[in-house]
Amino acid sequence: MVAKLRNYTKTYFLILGMSLRSRMSFRVDFFVMLGSIFLKEFASLSLLIIVVNRFTNLAGWSMWEMAFLYSVVTFTQRNFSSFLGGFVHIGELIKSGEMDIYVMTPLSPLFLINSRQTMVWRVYYNISILIMLIICGIKAGIEFTPINTLIFLVMMASAMFIMAAVMLSVSSLAFFTLDISNAVMMIDEVVRKYMIYPISIYGKIISFILTFVIPLGFISYYPAVYLLGKAENVMFSPYLAVLTPLFALVFFSIALLLWHWGLKNYKSTGT
Repeated sequence: MVAKLRNYTKTYFLILGMSLRSRMSFRVDFFVMLGSIFLKEFASLSLLIIVVNRFTNLAGWSMWEMAFLYSVVTFTQRNFSSFLGGFVHIGELIKSGEMDIYVMTPLSPLFLINSRQTMVWRVYYNISILIMLIICGIKAGIEFTPINTLIFLVMMASAMFIMAAVMLSVSSLAFFTLDISNAVMMIDEVVRKYMIYPISIYGKIISFILTFVIPLGFISYYPAVYLLGKAENVMFSPYLAVLTPLFALVFFSIALLLWHWGLKNYKSTGT
């Protein structure tokens, strides 16, 4: 088991290294892209701050707290795209018949799909978002002590794995329905447009769905309320924010079960 894990880790970092070296060979293009991403996110964040500032606060959230929440959503999306974003391509691979190639290899098909399809070079682009997130966090009153920094890293990793769990669960449905592209786009749209606000503003029914059915609340809202010290205001239970890492483990395990169930029933499209 240990040898197998070591082999997978070595293979992953070999692929990661090749991808990063390839991307960095075009240095001017890299720095231009890095700057454009920062400006794009800064413009979106500025618009959000202007809107929130007009109303003083939104459901008890100040301007900088809202800015921090926005940064958490963006950072989580970037991390997911950089490390586990290959999951969203599962439907395309099944529909095109390319899944046959991955199924016949000795390594885990899911590992190979993620390694080959994830754009790991995007990890560099997370730098500008991370700087923005830290600035917004400090302005919102977060003290990045060693303990808080460790908690922050755990929460961000948990948020990434919950995002991955949702996308893997939806993508695994392609084993049974073939075309799930609209569902994947819908999830992405919900994250970008609606998870930048506290889910408490959507009412109990929607908040329940975003917590226990499609757990998108855990990619931004719950980590943010814990880091900001607002957990006592959580609608269902203040422990939900604290238990974000546990929910990440549970939801990702469920997603893996769905994946293996779908893979077991996989039939080639013959294309």
